[in-house]
Amino acid sequence: MDTAPIRIEAVLFDADGVIQRPSQDRRRAWAEVLGRKSDVDRLLADVFAAEHRALAGHSSFVEALSQILTTWNCRGTLDEALRAWTMLDVDPGVIDVISALRQRGIRCYLATNQEPHRAQHMSETFGYKEVFDAEFYSCRLGIAKPDAAYFLAILNDIQVRPDRVLFLDDRQENVDAARGVGLHAIEFSLEAGLDALNQVLAEFGLRPPLSRPTQGRDG
Repeated sequence: MDTAPIRIEAVLFDADGVIQRPSQDRRRAWAEVLGRKSDVDRLLADVFAAEHRALAGHSSFVEALSQILTTWNCRGTLDEALRAWTMLDVDPGVIDVISALRQRGIRCYLATNQEPHRAQHMSETFGYKEVFDAEFYSCRLGIAKPDAAYFLAILNDIQVRPDRVLFLDDRQENVDAARGVGLHAIEFSLEAGLDALNQVLAEFGLRPPLSRPTQGRDG
């Protein structure tokens, strides 16, 4: 018996590693904030730990970052640290894909774990509020991937059957969680390139015109 073709009505895109990557100068910017080239990795470990605690929106990342700068006796200001924190490059090729999908009637949503400061920066400065039909930031939903409740909250909002939703993320644990609630989910990273993204979409009956190459990210 022939299997009915998959009908995708909506695509959920993760942000980091899927549509954006750290800018090449970001590490240098953090070194300038710290005031020395040594210990940057240890400083960033504290920053990422503060981010993790703020992903569900229950604590202030900005306040935690300010305390980190004091603890580390950093030379840079809080504003300079926040600028370093938001130094990200948006991939124009993936944005083109999203635009093409929407023009063909496929709804596209941002589904990402972010703390409130960077979420607002991404929405307004990067213009994601215009790029996507809607944005789903963990800090606004009050829950983060890979919790199944994160995906259930999105499904409840968009009112699309899970088997008609495709989710793209660069972390397997998030992909597994999405599959667990019935979504089609694929692990995809910018490192794979735009052709790989096109191939994934084609496998689900989505063939947007692609024009720009995607460069590999630097980590």
